[in-house]
Amino acid sequence: MRTLNTIVWYTGFIVSIVPVCLIFFYLWGTEIWIEIPLAIGLIGALIIIAIDSPGIMGSSGSTGSKPLGLRPPEPTSFPVPFIGLSSLVGSQMFALAKNGGLMFVLPFTLLGNIVLAVIVALITIPIGAVMLLMAACLIPYIAVVDGIYLLAVFVAKVVDRYHYDTNTGKLVCPSCGKAFARPDYLIEGSTFHGLSPSEKGVLSVEMYTMSYPCYGSKGGRKDLPQRCPECNDSLSTREGKPFVVSMVGAPGSGKTSFIFSVAGTAKSSMGNGNASKVEFYRPSDESLLLDYRSGRCGATPVQYVPSRILTFESSHLATPRHLYMCDVSGRFFSSDVVTDLQPQYSYNDAIVFMVDPTRPNPESVAYSAYVGFMEKYRLFNKMDASGRIPVPFALVLSRSDVPGPFSGLSGEDLKEKMAEEGYFTLINAISKDFLYVSYHACNASKEDGSASAVMSSVCSKAGSSFLQFF
Repeated sequence: MRTLNTIVWYTGFIVSIVPVCLIFFYLWGTEIWIEIPLAIGLIGALIIIAIDSPGIMGSSGSTGSKPLGLRPPEPTSFPVPFIGLSSLVGSQMFALAKNGGLMFVLPFTLLGNIVLAVIVALITIPIGAVMLLMAACLIPYIAVVDGIYLLAVFVAKVVDRYHYDTNTGKLVCPSCGKAFARPDYLIEGSTFHGLSPSEKGVLSVEMYTMSYPCYGSKGGRKDLPQRCPECNDSLSTREGKPFVVSMVGAPGSGKTSFIFSVAGTAKSSMGNGNASKVEFYRPSDESLLLDYRSGRCGATPVQYVPSRILTFESSHLATPRHLYMCDVSGRFFSSDVVTDLQPQYSYNDAIVFMVDPTRPNPESVAYSAYVGFMEKYRLFNKMDASGRIPVPFALVLSRSDVPGPFSGLSGEDLKEKMAEEGYFTLINAISKDFLYVSYHACNASKEDGSASAVMSSVCSKAGSSFLQFF
């Protein structure tokens, strides 16, 4: 920005000379008595501008330590702002007018020596006249420069917004679970609440030591240090696009197992062959995957648990993709738990409801869990019971490996069979509450691809690009 400001500043001096010449020639023609003073004024003004530095004439007209103010002003705030939006009026025009006025006053300080005063006047008065006219002629230049810069900022904002919506959409904090438009960026000790093109930078912002990118998902902005605006935890999401799945179901229905079945299959298949890297956002979740593969899957606590996040990277994606699978204790959906610490309910992209048909009284247990979930979900989002929710909802039977009345069924066939087997009240309630409902059976205890098929279905109904990984 300093370089751009310097170019704009000195170009203003050069551009303003042209209309000054035109004014002189229009008013007085090409008479020699005009050409000579004009030449003196132009050359003198350019010399003064060129040599302006500390130690030249001060504002009082005497030799001092102050510069004439004809150099670009040093930045007083960071990021360095664009100089044209205000400083050309406040600094450059004022400096020209001030110094032009000084050129008129200077001969009068030498009236003790008439001859010297006249000689000085023949030089300084043309210079002053030229500088005053240059100051006036800066006005249209300022308007054009500001117009071009503001147009560039507007276009950059629109394009950056499109890139961000396409490649990121929103930030979901992996720690506190809350969603925000953009993260906080940390640059040289300063915090930026979102970083995008503005009047202080179109493609980058200039700080004390260097410039930092502020535009586009393909640039280096995503690699800048970032923090959550709420909990202030450090982020490694790199502007990745989130897809948030809320897990619902009674205790022991297979929610946690489903999550690790999806994760294990995605890691083994490298996102259905469409990712160059698939890994947990938190390395500690790798040990939990190993426990799952060994047949150990502990109960989830009732209090808020950070999501299990699976990160997909690919060379054809500008940013990573983060699959947030929000595990919740089955006890959370019972009437004796009143906590509402499930922030993902306000922004989730899909809901997976797990049902274990092999447990005692599975119909009533599943229905009670569903009612408890819907009470909390609608309360959290301040919804009334009349509206149908447009979030994809998948009902999943978690023990497809156990022979029974639902063996080999899915989709509408599974829905009809469940209605016959005592789940009619549950199915009817789901149909009234959700617009997009699908029915699946999977073996959540294995990485056989059945859990990934559920993910494929909800991603498809959500119109999400995450479909390619399943």
